[in-house]
Amino acid sequence: REEVNVGKLLQRLPKAVRENVLADTFLDECWAIFKKHDPSGREKLEGQGLWRALLDALPENFRKAILANQYGWTLQQDSVYTFTGCGRQGDPSISFIKFPEYVKFTLALIMHKYVANAKVLDCKMSLKPQETDDNLRKTKVVASLGPASWSDEMIPKMIEAGTDIFRLNCSHRRGGDFERVYPLIRKYARMMGKKVEVLGDLQGPKFRVAELAGEPVPLVEGEILEFGICKDDDDAIRPGRITMKATVEQKALVRAAKVGIDLLIEDGLMKVNVVEKLSDTELKVKVVRGGKLKARKGVNVPDVEIDCAALTEKDIEDAEYLLKLDPPCEYICVSFAQKGQDLQELIDIMDRLEIPAEKRPKICPKIEKPQALTNIDGIIEKSQALMVARGDLGVEMEVERVPFAQKLLIAKAKAAGLFVITATQMVESMIEAPVPTRAEVSDLENAVFDGTDAVMLSGEAASGNFPVEAVKAEAAAVLEAESVRDFLKPQIFDGAHPDEGNKPREMDDSKRKTKVVAS
Repeated sequence: REEVNVGKLLQRLPKAVRENVLADTFLDECWAIFKKHDPSGREKLEGQGLWRALLDALPENFRKAILANQYGWTLQQDSVYTFTGCGRQGDPSISFIKFPEYVKFTLALIMHKYVANAKVLDCKMSLKPQETDDNLRKTKVVASLGPASWSDEMIPKMIEAGTDIFRLNCSHRRGGDFERVYPLIRKYARMMGKKVEVLGDLQGPKFRVAELAGEPVPLVEGEILEFGICKDDDDAIRPGRITMKATVEQKALVRAAKVGIDLLIEDGLMKVNVVEKLSDTELKVKVVRGGKLKARKGVNVPDVEIDCAALTEKDIEDAEYLLKLDPPCEYICVSFAQKGQDLQELIDIMDRLEIPAEKRPKICPKIEKPQALTNIDGIIEKSQALMVARGDLGVEMEVERVPFAQKLLIAKAKAAGLFVITATQMVESMIEAPVPTRAEVSDLENAVFDGTDAVMLSGEAASGNFPVEAVKAEAAAVLEAESVRDFLKPQIFDGAHPDEGNKPREMDDSKRKTKVVAS
C-alpha cells in the first residue's frame, strides 16, 4: 500500500473527475451509496456487496472501463486486500467510515497499476526469481476432504500446506464422517490461527443406468437398442436393452428425451442417439460409440434441460444438515444448476429454517450444463459465488469447448462481484505422483490470469497418495501467477456472454492453421 501515493496519483485524474473526487460532497455521495448496499445496517461491506458499492461510487468512465475488463479482474482482489492489508487470512471488509477513502484508494491504484505496467514485455522478464512468500498469495486453495485427508493427523497438515477452504462432498456423506470432521476443521483452524472456510457440496440429481442381469453388456456401433425406465425390479440391463431405475429425476430425463439427441454414458466413453420415442418411459437408441456397459454408470444428456427439481430428497436433507452447523459453513454448492430457479430451492430451505442473513452460507452454483451458460444472468442474480465445474461440463460440452466457456464464465461472474472457483483435474496426475505436470501448472496459472479467486482439488486431496503436496503445488503455482498477471492483457472482450461458449464445435480440420508435431 505504501507504493500507492494516493494524493499524488489522484492529481493525475482528468480535471472534472479530480475535482469531483476531491470535493467535500464526495464523502456524502459515497456514504449514501454505502447505505444503499448495506440494507441490514451492519456498517460493513465485503464481497459482492462491496464490489457493487464500489462500482456505483466510481466515476462513470472508470466504472465502464472496469466492467469492460480493461484493467483485469485482479483489481477486485487487489483493491480490498491492498487497502486493508488483510491478505486472504484476514477480514476483507470495508467499514462505513472508511468507504470514501477506499474509493479514492482504488482510483489511485488504477492509476498506479496503469503506469507501472505500461511497459514492453520481454522474454527476459520470465527469468525473474520465483515468488515464494505464501503470505502474499490472494488466490485460495479449495481441498476436497476424503479418506486420504480427513483424519485428525492430516487436517492440520492440509491447513499448514495452504488450504483455505475445505470441501465436504455430500455425495459421500455417510456414517457420521462429516459430524466427526467438521469440528476438527474448526478446532485446528482456531489452534493454528488460520482463517479456514468450509464449502458444502450438494450432490444434485444423478442419472445412472441400472444393474446388470449378468455380465457387462457390449454395445456395438450401429446397433439399435431399447432404452427405458425399469418396468419392475427384474428389468435389468441385458443385451438389446439398457434400463434406468424409476426415480423422479430419471423418469424426467427419459420424458424430456427427443429424437436426435445424444445420451452419453460413463463420462462420454459410450454414446447412443435417440432414433425413436415410444413413450415417456421408453426409447429406441442407436449406438454411436460403443464399449462395455457396466452397472450404475453415469448418464449425461447435453442437449436437454431436464424438468425436475434441482434438489433431490438427499440434497434437501444434506442442505438442512449444513445449514444447522455451528458455526455455519461459508458456502453451499448447488450441482447441475441450469437456471436461477434451481437456486431458489435452496433459498426457500433457508427461509423455512429461518436462517438469519448473517449466518446464511454463500450460494455457489456449479456450472456443469450447457443450459447454465444460456441462463447465466438468472443464475448469477441469486448467487454470491460460482464454480466452473469442468468435469461434467467437459462431458456435456466436449472438452475442446471448455476453456473458452471457462474464460467467459469467470469474466461474467467477476463483473458481478462473485467469488469464483475453478475446479476439476487441476493437478489430476498428483493422485499418483508427488509433483504436478507442466501442463497442470500452466492450467492453474491460466485460471489465475482469467481472474479466478480459487482453485480446487478433488480426488487429488480426497483420495490421492499426495494430498499435502497437491495443496502446496496449487498454492505455489497461483502465487507465481499473481506475481506477473498484471503484465498480461485481459483476454475476453467487452460484451462477451457465456452463452457464446455453446457455439458448435469446429469440426472441419481443413480450416486448422496450428500444426501438430508427433514424436
